[in-house]
Amino acid sequence: GRFGSRMIRLDYPHVPIQALLTPCEARLVHTDLRARGQWIAYLMGPGDQGPDALRQMGFDVTLLDDDAVENTDLSRFDCIVTGVRAYNTRPRLRVLQPRLLEYVKNGGRLVVQYCTNDDALNDRLGPWPLRISRDRVAVEDAEMRFLKPAHPLLRIPNAITRGDFEGWVQERGLNYASPWDPRYETVLSANDPGEPARDGGLLCANYGRGVFVYSALALFRQLPAGVPGAWRLFANLV
Repeated sequence: GRFGSRMIRLDYPHVPIQALLTPCEARLVHTDLRARGQWIAYLMGPGDQGPDALRQMGFDVTLLDDDAVENTDLSRFDCIVTGVRAYNTRPRLRVLQPRLLEYVKNGGRLVVQYCTNDDALNDRLGPWPLRISRDRVAVEDAEMRFLKPAHPLLRIPNAITRGDFEGWVQERGLNYASPWDPRYETVLSANDPGEPARDGGLLCANYGRGVFVYSALALFRQLPAGVPGAWRLFANLV
């Protein structure tokens, strides 16, 4: 027989047990996407679909726990990506951050996805001072302005256009950087109606022979939603 739905059981101490029947769906993304590099280390936070998306792009992804971050030879990775809120839920990473920044200095690439505002993270995530604010852009179709259209994050290996920001869901980004050291480059700008420009959604800095990136863009929502432009942009970040 054929099945068109699946059952999800919600069983938590604070609510009655519930069973939900939801439609069985699969999302397919058909887009012109290029990827560079091969070996990526991913430091999961409480959960997102970044590793699955990267594997589907053709990358070899290794999940690292805290012990591995401390003891593994990080130089074998082309890029290290931290999952959303990883530094909030894995406090040991804060102690290990100098090791990750040394990896960048020696030629690595570190992509930090959004963290929630926490004084313990202020000026400690990147190679230069950087603070996490509560700024966000909640309007999902807010205009995305290209501050540096020729920047590598927007050109290599995929040429990002305004069309890549069509069809986004729920929001543009959250927990933007503010303020930040001028040695960071700002790449994109957006804002909700009546609010000032928010330029801290995507920061990039060269450090030693490597690159540090902070992304507050809500890619973790766009990847499972099958937004082609978000997949292309994510490939550029790593």
